[in-house]
Amino acid sequence: MKTSKEVLLESIKDELIVYLKAGKLSPIPFLNKLNLNIERIEDLLKIHFLLKPEVRDYILNLPTMIRELKVSTNLTQEINHDKIRGSIDWKETIRQRLNTNYKDKTLFSCNEKDKLYNIKENIVLKKFIEILYSIIFIDVNMERFVSYDWYVEGEEINRIVKEIYEKNVYMSRINIEGINVMDRMIEDVAKNRSKLYSDAAKLLRKYRQIINFNDEEEIKKLFKETFIEIADENTLFELYWVVRILRDNACNEKMYIVDGTNNKIASWEDGNLLYNIYHNSTGSDNLIFRIGFEEVENIENEYFRRKLKIVKSTHEMAAKLFEDNNALSNIFWSGRPDIIVEVINKNEGRIVKIILGEVKYTTDRDYMIQGLKELLEYIYFIKERTVKGMYVFDNPESEIEVEGILFVDNIDFKPLQNEIVRVYGRDTKEIL
Repeated sequence: MKTSKEVLLESIKDELIVYLKAGKLSPIPFLNKLNLNIERIEDLLKIHFLLKPEVRDYILNLPTMIRELKVSTNLTQEINHDKIRGSIDWKETIRQRLNTNYKDKTLFSCNEKDKLYNIKENIVLKKFIEILYSIIFIDVNMERFVSYDWYVEGEEINRIVKEIYEKNVYMSRINIEGINVMDRMIEDVAKNRSKLYSDAAKLLRKYRQIINFNDEEEIKKLFKETFIEIADENTLFELYWVVRILRDNACNEKMYIVDGTNNKIASWEDGNLLYNIYHNSTGSDNLIFRIGFEEVENIENEYFRRKLKIVKSTHEMAAKLFEDNNALSNIFWSGRPDIIVEVINKNEGRIVKIILGEVKYTTDRDYMIQGLKELLEYIYFIKERTVKGMYVFDNPESEIEVEGILFVDNIDFKPLQNEIVRVYGRDTKEIL
């Protein structure tokens, strides 16, 4: 019987706060210990702050609440000719005419009310909206996450913040440039009877506590409230093994945000060696997992000639079926391992060892053997980009050592001895 999703989540929940790809917000209270050694942790905190239900609700209600925006007035007296602005002060008008030219019927003294937008409530409000705008469109680019279930109503949230910050005429009149929004000002505005202002102040205060690392418990609470639960069980099982590798081998590892732009999960050092671990990736730019037609089309073997024809015909028919020339390709074989560990000599700046991992979330023997075949393809076909596409494994000219590991679930098998591949099940005590 396969290991349940709940067991997998429970065993690696603390490490999964870096995961930002497809999934959903989980109501389960996760996170026991907090690892703050995360690359771009500020971005991660900003995203999770934006996901807080009270932040989302505030933004969604903002178009209605913004009507409560206040201004103060300042009464000034102006002498005008022809044009009347504000109310006429007749007593002052007569006095001015007598002092200048009593026949001038175009002179008027008017009381004008200037609307002042830079009151402290508006300053705090605009500061908070500016922070939301920066998170969504500048610092993190939340637009790339709108298709994910965990970014609830993300498209609408993005639209509202953009509309109010860029196009709201009253918001544009609030000038906070050069203004230092002090904690005291925030506390004062938090007592305001209007939710437009009080909630903005409270959320701004919470944001500062989190982003300045003033309260580790508050940060831990943030991740508990907004944990992104991985929807795909196969991906979860792959990341389970990534975490197992880290726990058994890494020390003071640095974690990286997994958001689709980067598939490096973590890195750590051991003496002169640097370890980088990748998930669902072809690793760094130094490696190639691809064989082009030009490399195999001159092989004079009937089986291989037919095999090549199958691959080419597949590309051509796919292009016709979907009217998509992108389906055309000159690639005979390509692959992407589930896990790659690159071991780098820091002094020389070169890869000295590559560990390739294939993960099969299965208790089925045939599916496990299919995984073994895929892993051997990665091992035999991997190339070095920097040495004109030279094959790495079983090549006396290559200085890189290659190992393969097949990771499976609860399945009985005998350990392999003296082979290029090792096999680990969930009951394996230590790996690597």
